[in-house]
Amino acid sequence: MIRPLTLVSLLAAGGAGLYLYQVKHSVSLLDRELRAIRRQIEAAREHTEVLRAEWALLNQPDRLRQVAERHLADLAPMTPAQFVRPQELDRRLPQPVAFAGAPALFGSPLQV
Repeated sequence: MIRPLTLVSLLAAGGAGLYLYQVKHSVSLLDRELRAIRRQIEAAREHTEVLRAEWALLNQPDRLRQVAERHLADLAPMTPAQFVRPQELDRRLPQPVAFAGAPALFGSPLQV
């Protein structure tokens, strides 16, 4: 016959084993998640380094000077005639056009 203390000890050992298995399983899931997060962090760091290299390439003074000379050559300084007073807006703006409704995005509706 099994003594009550022995039965309680066996049940406690079994419960502790089940609890230990549950904790081990949750730790392994967390470890897997941690590895995935570390891979994502490493990929983000590599992507950041690539972006920094591209930024350094785009910000080279010689390149910026060439781009500025190419695109800013057509700009001219503003003249006083380009400024408009609020009273002159009606005369300087184009005439308003009445709204004819939204355009048909899919062609004309089917005629039945």
